[in-house]
Formats: sequence, C-alpha cells, structure tokens
Amino acid sequence: MKNLLSLMVAGVLAMSAAVSDAQPPAPMPEPMAAGAPVELFHCVKYVDKDEMAPCAKPMIVEVRDPCWKPDPCNPCCKPPCVKVQICVPECSCCPPTIKCSKDGKNVRYDFGKYAVDIRGKKGYIEVDYQD
Repeated sequence: MKNLLSLMVAGVLAMSAAVSDAQPPAPMPEPMAAGAPVELFHCVKYVDKDEMAPCAKPMIVEVRDPCWKPDPCNPCCKPPCVKVQICVPECSCCPPTIKCSKDGKNVRYDFGKYAVDIRGKKGYIEVDYQD
C-alpha cells in the first residue's frame, strides 16, 4: 500500500514537471485595425450624384447581395450581404431613419433633407441620392 502511494505521488510530481516545462500557449491574434481595408461590392451604379449633400462623408453599409439566388434544396438559407460605400451628410446630428423592404432588396437612409436609396437590381446595386 505504501509503495502504491509513493508511486502515485511520483506520478503526480512527474506530471506537474511536464506541465511546467511545456511551451506557453500561442498568443491570440490581434483585432483588425479600424482603418483596415474593406472589400466593397464592385458592381455599383451611382445615380443623381448632383443631389448628394454638400461636404458629404463616405459611409460603408451592408445590403443584400443582388447576385444571390435562393437554393430550392435549402429554403432556410439566408442571403449574404455585401458592403457598399455611400456618401452621407457630414453634419447629421441624429442617426438616419432606415427603411428596408421586406425582401431586403431596397434600403433607404433618410437624413431629413437628404436621403440615399439603395436598390438591388439584377447583378448590380443602384445607389440613388435624393435631396
């Protein structure tokens, strides 16, 4: 019995030595910087740029991918989103009112005097500025 107890203690000591000699865990990856490049959707048509707010600043928004088609074998599959750059009024003190169609193809960012309509067409996105 005494030999069994000494063997168990020796085993525990050997395991603790092995754990202390092990390499430290790899460091966690750093989060992406705020200024990291974003992949924008490339098929975008901008309409009525002359109605854009003066001194507008760029803003990146996500909308439904216009190239997505539902899979008949997987009816629960949700459409992916793509990123699009729009220009919004610089001095808007309140967040915009955002209206979205039921299927997600059309989105309107309303800033009061100015608005931006984003429409998903066949294979491209149309960004329409309103004043």
